[in-house]
Amino acid sequence: MFKRSWVLLPAWLLLPAIASAAACGNWQSIVLPSDRPAVTVTIRQLLDQLPARPVDASPEYMADEMASLDEARFLLDSASHPLPLGDIRGTWRVKSIQAGRTGAYAYPYFAARIEHAACGYRFSKTSGSQRRHGKLLPMEGDASALAFLGALTVNDTIAKPYGPDNRMTQESFGPEDSRNSAGRLLRIGPHTLVMILDAGDKGFELYRLER
Repeated sequence: MFKRSWVLLPAWLLLPAIASAAACGNWQSIVLPSDRPAVTVTIRQLLDQLPARPVDASPEYMADEMASLDEARFLLDSASHPLPLGDIRGTWRVKSIQAGRTGAYAYPYFAARIEHAACGYRFSKTSGSQRRHGKLLPMEGDASALAFLGALTVNDTIAKPYGPDNRMTQESFGPEDSRNSAGRLLRIGPHTLVMILDAGDKGFELYRLER
């Protein structure tokens, strides 16, 4: 009797973990159909959107916008050969680059944090006027990437959980709104991550995370 109980104990201990894993689901069961392309977009598709030079940029901003385009290409080229994710938990500095067919514009670094969660990780950009909060979930068949499903807000507006209660990803939104945001995260250097966000016909956003 003692031996039988000893054999059953490990399986009994695993039951909570199995139940938790089942409750997590996966990113494909959570993502809205309209946001799936933003998670799976290829690097080539994004590079093809970038012009050789900024379109209609004024002379005083040309150098800055050229530098932003060059940085966007560097991040995307690096993301073509991602490194193992490793430990991504902790505080980060995040630089945003908004890019598309007319050019690119970069914002300065702001504070962010990645924390471990029951079903993966949780990302939060905690300063700057535009902020993102959401889940980072494993992607089946790609151990080097995590899917991001979250929300974009302005200033101190509280983000709603990702889902149909938010404005859709490509919609404009006001200071009191919470808009869905979708993409994926990859590691491109020992201390550098990149997030590809909200890719669509009108452009996309890149987060460069450094620490």
